[in-house]
Amino acid sequence: MHLTVEPLYLISIIVNLTVGMLVLFLYRGRHDQSARYWFLASLALSLSVGFILFRPYLPPFFSYSLAHTLSTSSSVLFGYSLILIGEKKFRFPYIPICICVAYGFVLAYLVASGAGRLTPVAIAGAWSISLVAASLMSLRASRLLKNGYLEVMTWLFVASAVMWVMRIPPLVAGLTDNLGEAGAINTVTLIGIVALGILRQLVYLVIRLSEMFKDLLKKQVIKTGETEEALLASLITLASKRDNETGSHIVRTSKYVRAIAQRLKAMGHYPEFLTDSRIKNLYRAAPLHDIGKVGIPDAILNKPGKLSPEEWQIMKTHASIGESILVTVKERFSDLPSFLHHAIEIAGGHHERWDGTGYPRGLSGEAIPLAARIMAVADVYDALVTRRAYKQPWTHDDACVEIMKLSGSQFDPKVVDALVHEMEAFKQIYTMHQD
Repeated sequence: MHLTVEPLYLISIIVNLTVGMLVLFLYRGRHDQSARYWFLASLALSLSVGFILFRPYLPPFFSYSLAHTLSTSSSVLFGYSLILIGEKKFRFPYIPICICVAYGFVLAYLVASGAGRLTPVAIAGAWSISLVAASLMSLRASRLLKNGYLEVMTWLFVASAVMWVMRIPPLVAGLTDNLGEAGAINTVTLIGIVALGILRQLVYLVIRLSEMFKDLLKKQVIKTGETEEALLASLITLASKRDNETGSHIVRTSKYVRAIAQRLKAMGHYPEFLTDSRIKNLYRAAPLHDIGKVGIPDAILNKPGKLSPEEWQIMKTHASIGESILVTVKERFSDLPSFLHHAIEIAGGHHERWDGTGYPRGLSGEAIPLAARIMAVADVYDALVTRRAYKQPWTHDDACVEIMKLSGSQFDPKVVDALVHEMEAFKQIYTMHQD
């Protein structure tokens, strides 16, 4: 063993043990199988290199058979550890490990029988094969987790295998007698192998940190989603408790809104606004269109007959009240729930008219938010076809004709056009969710 390679072996041992123990420490108490097997692989590789480093002082069994059984097994365990990041119950690679053990006994026989250059050729070949096996497992993990750092790890294993293959030709040609001799190819490939081994350890740390970050981000998204759903459920409950309509009204109008929005998108209208995620949020926000009725007195809200002019003026304030309630909710969130912005537009604007004669602001045309213009058609259609204390229900056809008459005056013509294309869908929605 020449002094030129001893420092490289020492560096390899130190890095592998350090990273292996660090990973084990970081994931202590979490029953993380990947961390455990990475530590075992790092320990096996460190012992292997240690046995090779102290070959002059150890029996051949340790420096050949056991050392290279551990080295090839470590490659298999490294690959297995990577798969365990994404697959918690992946089958242990018993067959490859058994092959590594059998290889160790074969190597012991070659050393005992004085096989000459065949022994180092077998060692280099076995190293390269085990690294190829590790690269295949790393590739599987990469495809499973879609983690770019695992692709880097795969190529590091492949590069290490190539380095070992490069060491075989000089042995076969008789240019060197063993893997530890000095020489350009031996020295360069050994430096490369050690450097790649160190890089693998560092990349593994990066992989685990990146996956940890992804898990934290996923949990945060789930937590945010759960918070949004809880908020939405609470607001819908508040709206329905004081609304003089039924729960089916909320269901129907939400489905009408989604049908109109999807049809507008299919017709090529408002493509920048009507994305799939925004249509979903319009559907979620629609039940809050009349939340402002919580501020209307019971005597007016539940009056069985027609409202007086004074009472009607009070009833009309529900749009502003609803908008104000939702704006207050919005101000209490550092991250605005995805549906709330549209809920504010709908609550405050669904009684505005295309010609500017609506309330509460008298907005006209496209100054009225699109979400409110869609809600206006959905709300009026449902009000017409539903029985109320002060009126009989209209037929589906009569309601559609009435809304078409009001196109360009009360309603956005494009939204009415979308309704015309969805008339059958509206009829089915009402039939499925009757009071």
